[in-house]
Amino acid sequence: MAVIKLDLSASDTDRLMTLCEKDVLFIAAKSLTQTAQEAQKQIKQHLHSVFVLRKPNFEKSIKVRPATKQTLQASVYTMAGFASLQQTGGRRVAKAGQLAVPQYDDLRNLKAVRKTNQPGSFIINLKSGGMVIARRQNKNIEILYHLKNYTLVPKRLEMLEIGTSVAKTEFPRLFSQNLQ
Repeated sequence: MAVIKLDLSASDTDRLMTLCEKDVLFIAAKSLTQTAQEAQKQIKQHLHSVFVLRKPNFEKSIKVRPATKQTLQASVYTMAGFASLQQTGGRRVAKAGQLAVPQYDDLRNLKAVRKTNQPGSFIINLKSGGMVIARRQNKNIEILYHLKNYTLVPKRLEMLEIGTSVAKTEFPRLFSQNLQ
């Protein structure tokens, strides 16, 4: 949660005193909602720089809960189950069996989605004790996935950081603009 200090000029303070309480609450709620909408917009832009979005569902799942005169709190949230681990980073552990971790280093190098149930794919036990899913392509064997009990997920989402930054810069401007 961001705490924002708002400094008003003398003319804004006089105008604020002449408005009734309901109007001030409405202006604050409107400014908070507009700030959350701007944060939502910037978070969606950030998604395209750090994720390869093959389906628009994750981008559409980032929602804004508007502020009201009673609550005076707006929020940007997502109900996507994997988003919390993408926000904080950490270990992803297989619930049952093993995780299939792709062979490629960078997701942007992948041209198409590869599925494990491709014709000709099979599991190979390695001398090191690990296992991989591979497929035979002509006379070569191509490794598709490494099977692991866990993998490390880097922190990439940054919803909190973007939201805090937008709130600090945009709310005072929007509140002053809406007060006019």
